[in-house]
Amino acid sequence: MSIRTRATVVGLTASLFLSGALFLAPAATAVGGHSKCTRDTNMNGKVDVANVNLRQGPGTSYPSYGQLTKGAKVYIDCIHHPDVTKTPWLYIKVNSGAHKGQRGWVRNDLIYWPVWS
Repeated sequence: MSIRTRATVVGLTASLFLSGALFLAPAATAVGGHSKCTRDTNMNGKVDVANVNLRQGPGTSYPSYGQLTKGAKVYIDCIHHPDVTKTPWLYIKVNSGAHKGQRGWVRNDLIYWPVWS
């Protein structure tokens, strides 16, 4: 067997092995601790407008835990932004106000925080 043929066989074998290993591997831990997250942020922010719904999921179809007041401090764990045509949602932990300690989702444009790259 020539060196070129051996290299091809080894490459194909490795490729099949890795694809099988990836297929059989357990799912990775969710980004930011939530399965709907697509990117970690780990930043502080604050509610930028009055009466912002803290939702159970990243969208207006999810029920609200209640409303956050303008200026409430939050910790942003991660972001849900799978499609550039849709508004991103932030998975947050409320650090001040009536819902202190509660985690939930808020639309990105309702929270003041450093721009993510």
